[in-house]
Amino acid sequence: MATLTVNGHRVTADPEQTILDAARAAGIVDIPTLCWYPKLPIVGNCRICLVSVEGQAKLLPACATKVADGMVVHTESRAAVENRKGVLRLLLERYPGDHLLDGGRAAPRSEFERYVVRYGVAPTALGARDLALRHGDERPGDPMIRHDMSTCILCTRCVRACEDIQVVGVLDVAQRGEHAEIIVGADGDPDKAGCTWCGECVRVCPTGAIFEVMPQERFAPEQIRQPERTVRSVCPYCGVGCQVDLHVAGDKIMRVTSPDIELDTPNQGSTCVKGRFGYDFPQHHDRLTRPLIRRGWHKESGHWVWRGPTGVERRGGPWQTIEGEGRNAKPAGPPRAVGKAVRDLPLLERLDLDTRDRVATPPAWYEPFREATWDEAMELTAQELMRIKRQRGGDALACFSSAKCSNEENYLLMRLFRAALGTNNIDHCTRLCHSTSVAAMQRALNTSAASGSMREVEHAADVIFIAGANTTESHPVFGAAIKRAHERGATLIVADPRKTELAARADVHLQMQPGTDVALFNAMLNHVITSGLDAKEFIAGRTHGFDKVREAVRAMTPEVAAKITGVPADRIREAAEIYARGPNTSTLWAMGLTQHANGTDLVTSLLNLMLGCGMIGRWGAAMMPVRGQNNVQGASDVGAIPFVYTDYRSVKDQGIRAEYAKAWGVPEESLSLKEGLMVTEIVKEESGVRGMYIMGENPIISDPDIAHAEHWFRELEFLVVHDLFLTETARYADVVLPGSSFAEKTGTFVNTERRVQLAHRAVDPPGDARRDLDILIELSNRLGLATTFPTAEAVMGEIVTVTPSWRGVTYPRLEGAGLQYPVPTPAHAGTAFLFDERFPTADGKGTLVPVEYAPPVELPDEEYSFVMNTGRQLYHWHTGTMTRRASGLDQREPTPVVEIHPDDAAQLGLEDGDLVRLTSRRNAMVSSCRISERVARGQVFVPFHFREAA
Repeated sequence: MATLTVNGHRVTADPEQTILDAARAAGIVDIPTLCWYPKLPIVGNCRICLVSVEGQAKLLPACATKVADGMVVHTESRAAVENRKGVLRLLLERYPGDHLLDGGRAAPRSEFERYVVRYGVAPTALGARDLALRHGDERPGDPMIRHDMSTCILCTRCVRACEDIQVVGVLDVAQRGEHAEIIVGADGDPDKAGCTWCGECVRVCPTGAIFEVMPQERFAPEQIRQPERTVRSVCPYCGVGCQVDLHVAGDKIMRVTSPDIELDTPNQGSTCVKGRFGYDFPQHHDRLTRPLIRRGWHKESGHWVWRGPTGVERRGGPWQTIEGEGRNAKPAGPPRAVGKAVRDLPLLERLDLDTRDRVATPPAWYEPFREATWDEAMELTAQELMRIKRQRGGDALACFSSAKCSNEENYLLMRLFRAALGTNNIDHCTRLCHSTSVAAMQRALNTSAASGSMREVEHAADVIFIAGANTTESHPVFGAAIKRAHERGATLIVADPRKTELAARADVHLQMQPGTDVALFNAMLNHVITSGLDAKEFIAGRTHGFDKVREAVRAMTPEVAAKITGVPADRIREAAEIYARGPNTSTLWAMGLTQHANGTDLVTSLLNLMLGCGMIGRWGAAMMPVRGQNNVQGASDVGAIPFVYTDYRSVKDQGIRAEYAKAWGVPEESLSLKEGLMVTEIVKEESGVRGMYIMGENPIISDPDIAHAEHWFRELEFLVVHDLFLTETARYADVVLPGSSFAEKTGTFVNTERRVQLAHRAVDPPGDARRDLDILIELSNRLGLATTFPTAEAVMGEIVTVTPSWRGVTYPRLEGAGLQYPVPTPAHAGTAFLFDERFPTADGKGTLVPVEYAPPVELPDEEYSFVMNTGRQLYHWHTGTMTRRASGLDQREPTPVVEIHPDDAAQLGLEDGDLVRLTSRRNAMVSSCRISERVARGQVFVPFHFREAA
């Protein structure tokens, strides 16, 4: 270590650190920088960070000069200050003075402007400037990002951020000298150049030359420049768990930025397009602001009774599709492959593909409801839930909790249903995403979460194997980290039926037929074993069941698998050898595996490969199911699933039941020992469920068989929906409770790497909408379950008493970067990676489980000749309830599309943008087509965000 003195302060630093690094680490942050930025390559061309070093004749760049023992540094010497003034004067020749005199356009003061003010450099002293050399006019751009290159000082931060942080490379420097300028792609079109609109260039630009479009119709310029407050929260979208700062004025969110890049947060300052620009849905005019009760409910003699229509008409008849077809009707109309003749469809008379605000709640949806008071809504809800319990038993009730709500809220809802209503019929959307991962990991390792960290994958993995995960679109910040890992030399293997961005970059792309993953993974393990690459010492010391698995994969040679998967045998062998040789291979997967009917088998076969090669339990060999929603991990951790309480503790264990009964103040016998029903089991006629409470889920859109789900929900005796908007599911409710968005609550969330993070309330819910926590507390008390938590922090206080792996979690400890559990004690620092010595099983060993390949449940035939794949798009998220109400995002991708291979399109006579009708054995949809080589021949891809394509 080197010891130096900076401005009279003694500083100890690593010899590889620069003066700037050492000073900032010591809290000395007054050294100005323009070209330097954390995580970016050092170019040292702006010269504003020059400092005086005793014994040196010239000023030295703090950003590029390594520290030395005994060095004495003065950051604000007279020579350094005069140099900075000179640099600023030169740069001001490229800068419009009116921005400095009155603050310019409605945007926060830039770094550059603050330096001009700090060093007292007057723009009026510069005289006339020739701006004809510059692109002084504001360039037209996107609804989210614009460019005003008259303020560009050519620091090249944006170019390097796009290339080195996002690994996209959309921006570049063209020409030289005074004619030099930043360009966007070869022809100025960001979309053609591959821009993802992440806003990284906006974040790093020191002058505001690249800026986000601000909602000036809602906020005055002075509010935008100086928000009333800035509040730390957690992004409400995917499972990466990016920390964000919400800038607030007038109880509205003006903009979103990301916290200091030097924090050890999951995103390190970056965001994706959704995280930066998808924040305006909480203030959308569609927000529910008052409770709603279905017309037909009347209070008579102190009791609520139903006096409305019965049967199908009770909930308004069958839901009409955008074509006017009943959901239960057999799809009619033209055949599946209709080519351009589809233009004759009557759909064109009803659907304007360019209409803005397509997702706005139709006024007709409100007609079956009347506004109600909170007392009416809560009284009716409590009455009917208790009635069904008395008449039919607790198991006639069920709830869908929410992966979008906080840990505290999920905990209170599952507590309510278990302790007050006596049922374990509690689940959430994990059943439709990673529940198969949980089942496979519990069986193999007795764990339900990732073993490692995203930072570990980025910096320490030698090989990254991604199966069924389109990370750059579904988890863009993590996707960028994977691209950075690939750039530093990690080998990338991608198993995916589509040619995603990462698949196109991959060293090996295993483009298999959908649903053939077991054959692929078994063949890889077969080749590993026959080549002698299996981890014999690891297998012998840390696993059971290898011999059975070896026998099970014996017949699945790469040649056999090639016929099933469509992947050449040599490519399977190549991938297997790279994976097994590592030396540190990280294994990532997502819903491309887990949402199959046999998803547990798919994940099990992947875990067998991982264990057979010993690729777990050391830094760089991470096991990571990439979680889909912002709190799907946390909702599961706190027991919002039917088989377990918090910490995955079985509901069938009487000793565990006694512990929860004591914590909740209820008799032991009031807690059921019977495992509850899963989401997919609840919505079946044989489930016996007659009443439901749904918080923050939209199963009418997300259920795999929407026609069946719609029919089932209409048959319920009583349905409560607790949400932000009158969703497709809320249309069928008896009571609709207006809840709170992510920005309107304080609580904790768990990301895909087990990191518990704290989000703070920034604004209040609109109108009479309430905090979700308050709704659940009041309902619990109305149902007779004493619940007296004054704050979310108090709820966490109870959670940790019944959750051993969270015992050391407290709100003060979560400030900053949060904690990765297990955190077993208040002094524990958290756990970055797991299983270095043993697995959490009785004997510390993992188990390999034999899995044999079985063909997919449905295969193409003469009548249904295509395989349809589904997933996310970059600009949307899940059922679109939030992103389609974020104006910038919805304008980027306003309508559903059907991706189809060029050869298939040519055979059907289709051109890009033509409307096509897609029909399955269950339903039909009409949408425009997008001709793309991302999909293989014989396959189509349809995103699941759009109700008109559901």
